[in-house]
Amino acid sequence: MKKILFILPALLLAVTFSGFSQGVTISGDGITPLTITKAMFADMKQVVIMAKAHDEKVHRYSGVPLTDILAKAGLAQGDSAKKRTILTYVEVTAADNYKAIYTLPEIDPLFASRVIILADRADKKPLPADYGPFQIIVPGEKKHARWMRQVTSIRVVKVQ
Repeated sequence: MKKILFILPALLLAVTFSGFSQGVTISGDGITPLTITKAMFADMKQVVIMAKAHDEKVHRYSGVPLTDILAKAGLAQGDSAKKRTILTYVEVTAADNYKAIYTLPEIDPLFASRVIILADRADKKPLPADYGPFQIIVPGEKKHARWMRQVTSIRVVKVQ
């Protein structure tokens, strides 16, 4: 009986963490909720950026611009939404419940000159398990506090 009690929590933990690799859920104000799976992600337009990581080395990251992912969920951006854009932010959550916020003007190409991506590859290889399957890469940040590992969800919030 004791063996079952020890095995059960480990099994529940494995099932819980295996769900994180299924995709990234997109939800929030003004969008159609969806889950970006690995297959959907592979079919989206990929970009490559070079950015200095935690190890102080420049790495080659490939993934999808966050603006494209939000557009796929139906979020209006650019000229048609510029007044609403400045009152919108995106909350990204990781598998360990770590959260970071990005304002929509940081993401929208109408306002921003850098591209924030949801990456699935670093240096032409899939992200390691402790970083992936998806990671937010924010090039040019002095601190990496908003480089999100193991991204599980993205939520759009409009400030009233």
